[in-house]
Amino acid sequence: MKPLTRQLCIATLALFSMTSSAHALPFNQDMVGNQYGLGQIMRPKAEGSVSTNDAKRYVGLTREDAAELKNPIAPTLRSILHGKRVYNTNCSPCHGSFVDGTHVPGPVGAKLPAVNLAQDYLKLVPDSHFFQFIHFGGMAIMPAYGWKLSLDEHWDIVNYIRAVQQKNPLLDRVTKIQAAEGKSKGE
Repeated sequence: MKPLTRQLCIATLALFSMTSSAHALPFNQDMVGNQYGLGQIMRPKAEGSVSTNDAKRYVGLTREDAAELKNPIAPTLRSILHGKRVYNTNCSPCHGSFVDGTHVPGPVGAKLPAVNLAQDYLKLVPDSHFFQFIHFGGMAIMPAYGWKLSLDEHWDIVNYIRAVQQKNPLLDRVTKIQAAEGKSKGE
């Protein structure tokens, strides 16, 4: 093979290998730009139909509207347990986890700036502050989860964050329940 042809093949191969790895970055949203806009749906509702989904989305909700929302979900054991599960799945890679009340940065958060949600200044903000960031995303890096999580899941995450901030005794029960579940699954 001629040197120029060989170099061209290597350059082409390198180019293709770099572009394919770019699609594996965290938080890749495959259809960005192809998604329906706020308030739009894929097809119109059938006339006379009633939605059976009680986890409705706030269609047309803005950040300003969300700032006025009050948390409708009581911080029960169920809510905090569910909030911890959803937080660990969606939030902990960046915002980290909490082990015995101590913040442990997540694998992404160790490289990119992510807020430790147990910091004192965040104890003073209303619950709607967290709802806004979960639903609409952050100012720069944090993706919006409004399309992915139900509204109850938004509020369960908020209840879990508040429980961590206040060192709520229910967290000990949540940890014991999760440890028992892990043992029953053979983990």
